[in-house]
Parts: sequence; structure tokens; C-alpha cells
Amino acid sequence: ATRLKPGARRRFSPARTSSSFQMTTLSCAVKAEAQIRRQSRANLRIGRGCFGGWAYYVLLMSAGEPLHHEPRPAVSLVRMLVGEVKVVGKLPEGPVLLCGNHNSYRDVFLFGMIRSSARLLVHPLVFSFPFLKKYALRWGFVQVSIDDAVSLLKQGQTVAICPTGLVEALGDAELPFKTGAVRIAQQAGVPMVPVYFHYGNYPGRWVTPFSITVQNMILFCLWPFYRRGVTVIIGEPMDPAGDVRARTRELKSAVVALKLRA
Repeated sequence: ATRLKPGARRRFSPARTSSSFQMTTLSCAVKAEAQIRRQSRANLRIGRGCFGGWAYYVLLMSAGEPLHHEPRPAVSLVRMLVGEVKVVGKLPEGPVLLCGNHNSYRDVFLFGMIRSSARLLVHPLVFSFPFLKKYALRWGFVQVSIDDAVSLLKQGQTVAICPTGLVEALGDAELPFKTGAVRIAQQAGVPMVPVYFHYGNYPGRWVTPFSITVQNMILFCLWPFYRRGVTVIIGEPMDPAGDVRARTRELKSAVVALKLRA
């Protein structure tokens, strides 16, 4: 390191500060990844211990509650984390099942920008954190359940789902779609509407060694660097009738094809 003369001041460098911040965040992510792996191994050994029992209890207590809350889109949060949102296309009237790609944790807030009353199916663990549960209910999130989704659609509401079930942070759209979306639409008798989220930029492959959880932690900490807006492309409604697996493949093709319109 360069030694400064007595009384001299080091000049501020934005580039050096940005690089230092990103390196610090990456270091924290590595430590978090190691901690998660250690905790996972410990959980396997202790089984349903104190934390497991607490989480199980909270999940039971929260089951079904999201169905009784009027959704309120996270508009301010979207402006902070994403920036400008451009919507291309229009939804048909009436209840529909929105089926989108899953490039980021931010996707879950964008369905409300398409239709403010949309309810998103999310993993039950979201409701196991008391501080997050309050906002999840406010945003209209519901636990993944085919029965609950079908019930909401038959009530005339719009439901949203990310059929991959996992985040693809690089935006590659390589993961297969699960069949749940088609089965929900078939049982509810509503059309499926493909949706594609195209962000202004994506992280590099340096995030791939980390788990999905840690990737989202990294991207959340570095949100100012990835706040480049998003284009939401809405496709044409699809009839879910037919073979479930075949229609699931066709649904994924329809979602991926929307990228050409971004």
C-alpha cells in the first residue's frame, strides 16, 4: 500500500469504493453460504428440533389466512428495487392464471403491476417469518396449493404462478416448467396467460456457485447495481385443455417466445 505523507489526505475514488463494496458483499455471501450449509447439516442431524417445531407451528397457524386479505401491490418497493416498469400487452377481462418466468426475487412483486388484484402462489416458508408474513399477506401472496388456487380462480380472482418453482438469476430460461400451472387452469376452467419479465441487466455467472437463497441475498444487497428497469411482456391467452405434460411444454415455449418482443 502507498504510504501517505504526514498531513496528506487520501483522494476519494468512486470506482474504488464501488469495487470495495461489491467485494465486501461477496465476502459476506461466501460466509452466509458456508453458514447455511453447516445449518443444513445440523438440521439433518437434529431433525425437527426447536426451530423445526417453531416453523412447523407457524406454517400451521398461517395456513389459509392469505385468502382473506385484499391485495395491495408493492408499488414503492418495485420503484426502489427495479426502477421503471414497462408493460407490453393487455390482459383479458375476468379470472386468468398468469404464468411467468422466474429470473429474480423481484418477479413476485411485478405481477401486481399487471393486475393489482393478482394473487401470487409462493413457497410456504415465506409465511414462517413473522416480519415477512405481514407484508406477504398485504401483497396478496398465498401458499402454493392447487385447491386454494382453483378456489380463488372460481371466485373470479386472478392468480399468478412461476411454473419453474426456482429462480434462474441469469435469465436463461433453461429449467423445465412443472405441471401444476396447467392442472390449476384445467380444474378452474380459466385460460393461462404467458408472461415474460425482461430486466435491464442480469448478474454474471459469478453467482452460480452459490445456492438460490444466497444468490437472492447477494442481488438484494447489490440492488442499486441492478436497478435498470424491467419490461413485462404479456402473451395471448392459452386454453389449458389437453394432455397436461404436452400443454406444460407448450406453455413454456409460449413464455420463452415472448423474449423476442422485449
